[in-house]
Amino acid sequence: MKQLRVLLASETYPPDTNGAAIFVGRLADDLAQAGHEIMVVAPSTKFKDEIQKENNGLTVFRIRSISLKPIHPYFRAIFRINLTEGINAIADDFKPHIIHIHNHFLIGRACLAVAKKKNIPIIGTNHFMPDNLTEYFPKATEKTISEYMWKDFLKVYNQLAYVTAPSQAAVKMIRDLDLTVPTEVISNGIDLSKFFPKKVDKEIYKKYNIASHIPAFLFVGRLEKDKNIDLILKGLAIILKKQRIQAIIVGKGRDENRLKRLADKLNLQGRAIFTGRVPGDDLQQFYSLADVYIGSGTAELQGLAVMEAMASGLPVLAVNAVALPELVKDGVNGYLFAADDENDLADKMSKILSDKSKLKSMAAQSLCLIQAHDKKNTIKQFICLYRKIISSH
Repeated sequence: MKQLRVLLASETYPPDTNGAAIFVGRLADDLAQAGHEIMVVAPSTKFKDEIQKENNGLTVFRIRSISLKPIHPYFRAIFRINLTEGINAIADDFKPHIIHIHNHFLIGRACLAVAKKKNIPIIGTNHFMPDNLTEYFPKATEKTISEYMWKDFLKVYNQLAYVTAPSQAAVKMIRDLDLTVPTEVISNGIDLSKFFPKKVDKEIYKKYNIASHIPAFLFVGRLEKDKNIDLILKGLAIILKKQRIQAIIVGKGRDENRLKRLADKLNLQGRAIFTGRVPGDDLQQFYSLADVYIGSGTAELQGLAVMEAMASGLPVLAVNAVALPELVKDGVNGYLFAADDENDLADKMSKILSDKSKLKSMAAQSLCLIQAHDKKNTIKQFICLYRKIISSH
C-alpha cells in the first residue's frame, strides 16, 4: 500500500491559531504533499456544511457550527443533526485506511462510532489539557470540571488502537490518568525551512515602536491565563530597576486589555510592547530581533512558540512546568524559572543577559537541540505508525 487514505478529525483547525489547529493543519498539508490522500473533518466557520478542495489534493469537510464567543475565543460548537451519520457518509465516499482524531469531543466521538461500525483502525493524538478550558469557568468549579473532563477524555481515547502525544510529559500525564492503550511520543515538529536565524529588516523596529539598541525579550501566544504573562510583566518591572530592557508581547486573547492595564500600573510604558496578532513575516522578524524568548505557559504539552524561537536561534527562559523542560535544558540553551515567582524570572532575565559569550553559546545550543524536532521526522513517524496500525488491524 503505497498511497494512504487518512481521515483526520479535529474540533479546531485553521484559520484557528491555537497549537492543536496549527499542528493538524500542517500534518494534513504535509501528508498531502507526500502524496497521500487526505480528508479533514473539522468545524465550519459558518452555519453550514462546506467542502473545501486545496491545490495539493487535500479535502476539508467543514461541518456546520456556531461560535462559542464570548465563552471561548475560538472553539465552535457542532450544530448538525445526525453528525455520526454525516461522518459515516464521508467514510463511505472516502474509504479511509485509517482515522486519526485530535480531540475527544463531538467529532472525535462520531469518528470513533463510525470506525467501530466499519471496522476502520482509529488512533488519536492528545493536545488536551483541562487548564486550557477551566479558566472559562468559576474558580471554585475548576477541580471538579477538570476531573470530569479527564474522565470524558478516557472514555474515548481508551477505545482507540493507539495514542500519541508530543512529549514525554504529555504521555506520562495521560498514562498516569489511566490511559491503557499503547502510546508513543511523536513531536509536533517544526518547519526548519521556515524558522531559522534571519537578517532583521530595520523597518520592523519603526513599525512596532521597538528600540533597536535595548535588549529584547519576546513572548508569542494567546494572551490568556494559562500563558502566565502577568509573570513576564512583573519580572520586567523588577529588572527595569537595574537595567534597560524591553519585552515584546505578540498575540491576542481575552486577557489583552487586563494585561495592558497591568503594564500601565507597573509603569511599563514603552517597555512592554503589545503588538497584537501579526503577519507571519513579521513574526519571523520578531524571533530574529529578540535576544531571548520567554516561554511562560504553564499548560504546554510541548510548546510550539518555544520551538519556533529555538529554530530561530534564540536562548529561552522557560517555566519549569509540564513539557517545557524537555525543550529547555537548564544552563544549556536557557534557564528554567518557577511558575509562581516573578523574582526568580527577573533573576534569570538578568543572568542570561550578563554573559554575552554564554548567551551566544545558548543560542547555538537551541539550534542544535531543535534539529531532532524537524517536521520531516514527525511526518515519517506518523506514516510509519499508520502503516503499522493498518497492517495489524
